[in-house]
Amino acid sequence: MVEFTVSVDRFELGGLIAERDGLDAELERIIPTEHGVIPYVWVTGTQENLDTLAESLAQSETVSSVTALDDLAVNGSEKTQRLFRIDWVLPELDIIKGIINADGVILEGQSLKDYWVIRFRFPDHEHVAEFYQYLADQEITDFQIDSIYELQDRSERGDQFDLTPDQREAITLAAQRGYFSTPREVTLSELGDELDITEQAFSQRLRAATEKIILSALNIPNIEPR
Repeated sequence: MVEFTVSVDRFELGGLIAERDGLDAELERIIPTEHGVIPYVWVTGTQENLDTLAESLAQSETVSSVTALDDLAVNGSEKTQRLFRIDWVLPELDIIKGIINADGVILEGQSLKDYWVIRFRFPDHEHVAEFYQYLADQEITDFQIDSIYELQDRSERGDQFDLTPDQREAITLAAQRGYFSTPREVTLSELGDELDITEQAFSQRLRAATEKIILSALNIPNIEPR
């Protein structure tokens, strides 16, 4: 299993979504085909933004067709979550092409403004090496490896650091936006705005994620207060 972060410049589908403000996306799955791939993507935004995205995708030279399969209302928000099915012709230098060429299976992905966090699986270490060779051959450097692990390792220790999806999203976004830099490059309020949550809610997620990572990394037991 490999989890890594890649810029939207190397993931064309991600770029088409990221260039539209006010949209969040989750890659549900990708199905390889003879001439390209078919990604299923949940995109959250206003009805207007989602309709504009559908038009942009349909006009893209790399998209054969795009279909909106389902719309779900987002509780407590004016936004809608829409599932897209996209018939997509892969560009030669796209990161997804390298994963598929090395027999990788893309399991999920999540947009974080200028980057995507993608999780995928390879049959063995040799295929991981083949993927790395693809990156080197195409001079792709704008990515970051988050973790590599055996399925057995993960099943034995549980999800790494035991972070919830919301906690992982918060601490990843904070790190990428420079919250931990000196001086800080972003505020908690600004980070909360990116996720459409309050400053307090973002702070709570960040503190919880930080505590879990520290306890796990230093092998410190989490002792409940009396």
